[in-house]
Amino acid sequence: MILLAGGSGTAGRVVAAALQDAGMPFRVLTRSPQSAADLQKRGVLTVLGTAESRADADRAVSGCTAVVSAISAFGPQSGSTPAAVDRDGNINLMEAAARAGVKQFVHFSMHGASVSHPLELARMKYAAEQRLVAGNLDWTILRPTTILETYAAIMGESLSKSGVAVVFGRGDNPVNFVSALDLAAAVVFALHGGLKDQAVDIGGPDNLPLNELAALLVKRNGSGRTVHVPIPMLRIAAAGARLVAPPWGRVLGGAVNLGSADMRFDAASERAKLPGVPFTPVREALAAPGPAVPGQTV
Repeated sequence: MILLAGGSGTAGRVVAAALQDAGMPFRVLTRSPQSAADLQKRGVLTVLGTAESRADADRAVSGCTAVVSAISAFGPQSGSTPAAVDRDGNINLMEAAARAGVKQFVHFSMHGASVSHPLELARMKYAAEQRLVAGNLDWTILRPTTILETYAAIMGESLSKSGVAVVFGRGDNPVNFVSALDLAAAVVFALHGGLKDQAVDIGGPDNLPLNELAALLVKRNGSGRTVHVPIPMLRIAAAGARLVAPPWGRVLGGAVNLGSADMRFDAASERAKLPGVPFTPVREALAAPGPAVPGQTV
């Protein structure tokens, strides 16, 4: 049995579908009663709880041989912080896994994670990485670049509701996007014994300007237009939001980084570590159907 923590998120749902396609039994740890109910309707085993709770973590990992952690507190609706979830929650899961005799832990970090990264999320992911490497579990660290489906979902929702695709900054700096399909395939590869005690940066074949991604999504939507938000305006908004609505402050800070930092990545050399894992172009990933988890034998 595999525990998939964070399996109700955008990337987590793709991982869940990949685990099922591979015939690998799993259960999902989620903090959302609605997500748990939706997954249960489709026959997916769930544990309602949080990674931050020792009792919940112990209950979730019981009887498991591996843990895949895709948890994150980056979004505005998370109700928590990267320190509490991406660092402490992951460490709590690692400790629970060690107590339960779990053999393997696959950790979702992010490309560029380090102790000095400008984003709190990346610093907390890195702290969890360090704890995992120092422990006794067999480990794999996956460091994806910008996950395409996450960003496309945000932009797509704006298009469907208001007919506007929001682009941060001028939109001309290339960003490396990796499909969640590739990330999910890497998880399956790791669970089958690949990447033991290794960290790998996973990128896609495309370094795509945000303007081009917006154009593709507008075309897919059938209508819409692109609106640019200047970086100075985003910086001011992020600073104000950190005082009154910290989750939005983190999201806007991430938008500043996405719209202004050098987000290019040559993924070819790292891909040599992932034989058989797809290298999905942006256009192909955008055309793929959404993940479906139709049911799992309980």
